[in-house]
Amino acid sequence: GLMWLQHGGNLRHTSEQNDGVSRYGWLMHDGENFGVQEIRDEGLVLRTEFVKQPGGDHGGDWSWRVTAKMEGKGPAPLLSLFFYVATDGQGTLRPVLENGTRLAAVAGTAEELGDFTLTFLPPTGEGGEGPKYASYNFLAAGVPGLHRLTDLVRQSLRESSVFSPPGRPRRRFFGVSSTGGLPGE
Repeated sequence: GLMWLQHGGNLRHTSEQNDGVSRYGWLMHDGENFGVQEIRDEGLVLRTEFVKQPGGDHGGDWSWRVTAKMEGKGPAPLLSLFFYVATDGQGTLRPVLENGTRLAAVAGTAEELGDFTLTFLPPTGEGGEGPKYASYNFLAAGVPGLHRLTDLVRQSLRESSVFSPPGRPRRRFFGVSSTGGLPGE
């Protein structure tokens, strides 16, 4: 799943009526093999796209792309995207790190899927060029139920990471702290 935070705004995990998100919904979807969704939130346009390639013993391979753009002119605010992988207690998950910092994949086992790997490719800019600026951190934690994921991320947020885009001033941003978690859990 995906959560997002525009700095100075609220942590978002869902889009629902009366929560301040101006527009959201599926633009295209065949109910099975592909879909395109758009969320508009205070000048931010988040677009999620998925496609399924049938095959294998468990239904096929899925690819998912997230695009974030700002509407209008002016400097874009810092944006944190929180991708998460969770099980409902049936299965295991293990982070796979690249260079000790970037979460490159999550390897796991689940009764329905067997062994699987979810790979996170590095972000790219418009036109497919490499990342111009990105910072990474991750949190691996237990949570007493999937309904508490937003609370877990909110409790783990720390404004201690530093964002240093080339040729621009350093700025602090919100990331998750590995020492975060829900109180008493």
